[in-house]
Amino acid sequence: MNPWIQAARLRTLPLALSGILLGSTVSHICKLPEGTNVVKNANTLNGVAEPANPWLILAMALITATLLQVLSNYANDYGDFKKGTDTKANRTDRALASGSISEHAMKKAIRLLVALTLIAGIALIYFSGLFSQTGGFYLLLIGVLAIVSAITYTVGKNAYGYLGLGDFFVLIFFGLVPVLGMGLLNGLLTNTATLRYLDVFIIAGLGLGLLSVGVLNVNNYRDIPTDQQQQKITLAVRLGAKYTLLYHRLLLLLGGALVPASFLTFEKRYFEWPTYFGAQTVFLIGIFSPVFIQLSSHYFTMKNTEPGNREVLNPQLKKLSLTILAMVVTYVLLSFIVIDFLGTN
Repeated sequence: MNPWIQAARLRTLPLALSGILLGSTVSHICKLPEGTNVVKNANTLNGVAEPANPWLILAMALITATLLQVLSNYANDYGDFKKGTDTKANRTDRALASGSISEHAMKKAIRLLVALTLIAGIALIYFSGLFSQTGGFYLLLIGVLAIVSAITYTVGKNAYGYLGLGDFFVLIFFGLVPVLGMGLLNGLLTNTATLRYLDVFIIAGLGLGLLSVGVLNVNNYRDIPTDQQQQKITLAVRLGAKYTLLYHRLLLLLGGALVPASFLTFEKRYFEWPTYFGAQTVFLIGIFSPVFIQLSSHYFTMKNTEPGNREVLNPQLKKLSLTILAMVVTYVLLSFIVIDFLGTN
């Protein structure tokens, strides 16, 4: 395999793209008119004007997220190499530690990706029209912080990945930021009329963020023995194997529950239900049951695998990322069901 492709760790891309897809879907359904007596497809729904080209915004957001994720993976490779973590652990799957890419070439690639990510992010905000509002500049600032956090996870004397703070940053930048960010880019969350949907975005973002932290936790659980030796104090190292598994179970349970719960919250508001219906909850559990089964299978494998077993745990990183993507795709399909079959006429 080409060393640049291997260093990009494409198995992590489904996770990066899931936040964009989920945020775009939540934005779309929250623009639907409420109640059963409103005509659909009005030019302005719920006080929100349609973006000039929502598909362009989605495409640009996916490109930006992809660039940011590859930047993060390259910087991770570089940071762990400079600290000697990968070399001392004899990591042949890392580009710099294995010698397949030079340190100079990786630094150039990181600089190039920083520039490309900034350009893509600025173009994304420009096409959304947010630069005409103060929200656009705040979103740009968040984008710059995302770039900085992607690099400083392992790079620098105070790399937060070595201090056990990676979980918090993943929760923010893989969950809340992409979901709420897509809400802003699609014209929601900018006025009083649409802020009433903030809870839907937050619940969805928290759910996805917790599941994304689960992916990082698999990585950190796998590396507990080597991280302890190299003084990389991840949260998994602090907790130990037993409590890391308990923590992982909570991440899967809460994250797996909150994503469907955000859809239920939307339905309650859309159909103007006075309370949550038990039948709807049971229906959603049934729809998402294949995903829940995969999450359960993943946890069972984790529970029965000792830290350091790369042969078993490496595939679990990919499996969990794809399972999260499957949950988001299920969410997307549900939104079409609501619009086409249960929505207004």
